[in-house]
Amino acid sequence: MAKTNPAAAEDKLATLLIGVDSLFGADVMHESGAHHFIADSWILGISPPPIYGDSFPREARSSGDILKDAQAVNAFVNRWRLHVLPQEIKELSRTFKKDDKRNISDLTDSLSVILDTAVADVDKTKVPSFEQRYRAGTANTVDYIGIADPRDAREKLRETLAQVGYEVSPSRNLRETVLVWGEAQKPLAPEKVADEARKINAELLTVMRSNVFSKLNFRVKGHNHDLSDVAFDGHRFETISGVHFTGSSIYQGGEKEGVPTLKGLFEYNTDHPVTEISLTTLCAHEVIGHYINAAVKDLLWRDGQLGFLATIGVMCSPQVVFEEGWAQNIFELMYGSRDAAAEVYGKHLLVALAHEDLQDFGKHNASILYQRDGASLDDVRRHLTEDCVQADHIVKKLSGAWAQHPVLGPLYGPAYLKGREMVNAAIREHGNVAVAEIGYHLKGLVHIGTFQEKVARL
Repeated sequence: MAKTNPAAAEDKLATLLIGVDSLFGADVMHESGAHHFIADSWILGISPPPIYGDSFPREARSSGDILKDAQAVNAFVNRWRLHVLPQEIKELSRTFKKDDKRNISDLTDSLSVILDTAVADVDKTKVPSFEQRYRAGTANTVDYIGIADPRDAREKLRETLAQVGYEVSPSRNLRETVLVWGEAQKPLAPEKVADEARKINAELLTVMRSNVFSKLNFRVKGHNHDLSDVAFDGHRFETISGVHFTGSSIYQGGEKEGVPTLKGLFEYNTDHPVTEISLTTLCAHEVIGHYINAAVKDLLWRDGQLGFLATIGVMCSPQVVFEEGWAQNIFELMYGSRDAAAEVYGKHLLVALAHEDLQDFGKHNASILYQRDGASLDDVRRHLTEDCVQADHIVKKLSGAWAQHPVLGPLYGPAYLKGREMVNAAIREHGNVAVAEIGYHLKGLVHIGTFQEKVARL
């Protein structure tokens, strides 16, 4: 029996992560999120494992043709013993603290299922069942896997639209009404988006500091208890086009002369029109939600409070279910409730958030309909258009890879809806500050499963 060894477990986990990521031609070391997939972030200054420099990942990153070569894929997997690593990681981590053990075990399980799916896909053999993939991505925190009913969310959207003077009528259905509302918000000119985003981010960070950080003790040596002396100014905003995402937040971290730079990049896809209110919700999600949480993890890791898992971001895993749920509740975390936030930003915020909630249903349901239930893509598009009330560009996006990709759909699709529901339930029961203490990892690193366990101890 192998001896427990944290460093050895981390080395093997890093190899497994980059190995699996390489099967999709992704490159976590690239600055832009357009090149990322499974491995979504990697702290600058930490060398990637040797597998990153293997000939297969190098060729996959440059052209992608090798990803369709079953012989090359299997040779790479066997060369680095990727199928064996999950059990070895679990063996090496068997005496870790309970929460740390679950964090690494559940992450390893999701990577193992993604590995099996990728290899089966290229070998043209049977992939793991939809349920296996869904449960691996959510760490078995969801009791029932099925179509989530968006009727209540549609009614909420109808109510919020009426509050701002846009009532549904016999001649204008709900989707038409929300589209008219969106057009009236006047999309920002692409060249103005970056300046507006910087202004919004500064305002939102001030609120988070005042309402939440001031009530927490981060216990980071050399800094104020509430991190009021940390600028969180390493983040920058850039526009991009021709990519699959609407917004992307990539955390890079790093340091200069021994001082953490907390670098991050937020990219906005200008192919998707954005209004001031929708940019506000997007900045709140990507910057105050994702970037600030990642920067806090970085500081806690540097202080020795968190281990290696805090330095990596992993898509299609239980980690991202928590992170998306956290970011989707960022106004509840800052203000205690959406209604309180609307007193500051106006009731149009409630319309934008209600509409985003329906998109969460679409992300969750698209792959269940198409991959598990065998619905046609036309049926998926109808569900997204009529039941989830989404605009054409979102319908196109969600009926594409979100519905059809064997990994993205079942392992990432549930993150927004299920993560949002779990984090929201915790805030409603225990308040935003108590939940923030857990969500900022001050009681240990969390993914959606360990988050649930820590909330249950409150």
